[in-house]
Amino acid sequence: MRDLARLPLNENHFRDRYGQWAVIAGASEGTGACFARQLAGMGLNLVLVSRRQTALHSLGEELAEKHGVEFRSFVQDLTETGAGLKIVEATADLDVGLYISNAGADGFSAFFEDSTEAAHRLVRMNITTLVDAANGFGKRLLARGKGGIIVMASGAGLGGQPNLAMYSATKAFEINFAESLWAEYHERGIDVIGVAAPIMRTPTLMRMVPEGFDTSDTFDPADVTHNALAGLLAGEPIQIIPDGPGAEKQPQVEKDRKARLIGFVEFNKSLTGV
Repeated sequence: MRDLARLPLNENHFRDRYGQWAVIAGASEGTGACFARQLAGMGLNLVLVSRRQTALHSLGEELAEKHGVEFRSFVQDLTETGAGLKIVEATADLDVGLYISNAGADGFSAFFEDSTEAAHRLVRMNITTLVDAANGFGKRLLARGKGGIIVMASGAGLGGQPNLAMYSATKAFEINFAESLWAEYHERGIDVIGVAAPIMRTPTLMRMVPEGFDTSDTFDPADVTHNALAGLLAGEPIQIIPDGPGAEKQPQVEKDRKARLIGFVEFNKSLTGV
């Protein structure tokens, strides 16, 4: 796998800003499990959400025993109508300081040849569920005066790709949505970061690719999730891990997108007087 330098992360500051509870939507394996292990290691209690009760409970029991944290497993299909609202409702009694939107992987497709059923599932998972959950948790974060939201998007969201029309489009929404929330709320104590994640060696990837696929150019998901947590705490709006065609230009793309956001924050102040 490819090396990715880990960014500095002050665990005490992180726990103070985003504790006591973190909610991970899409937590049963891969990046979701990496987030869970890293957050539990910092002492945050966890709400683990996915369709797979057995996997969630096994992960939660492992982390409770190892780190002494509490956990809840909440079985929810993120493609289901109303999924985001149900996650918010299921955690109404908890002091949630961090929400992580971590679902959304999809296989290759041929848009004109396929039906739109899978396309609508992706819209519900990557857009509708995210919108409802972010709105519900965002209200609670504003009330507590601090907190964070991590939106795990993809480098596919930086531009179109063949056989990933809907995936690329919904990931583009996630990136722009996260940046916009950062611009709107970071000065009010709510940190939001959109992560344009690279190709990672996850169980989902290994199920998608043919046997014998060369994973030497993939990234370790634990490195990517660590840097997402570090970037959130550092107040960054977007994180692009250079990968694929044009990778050499992507660090500048990240800088340019942040500069544009800051410019619009100031522009909006001039319009609203706030």
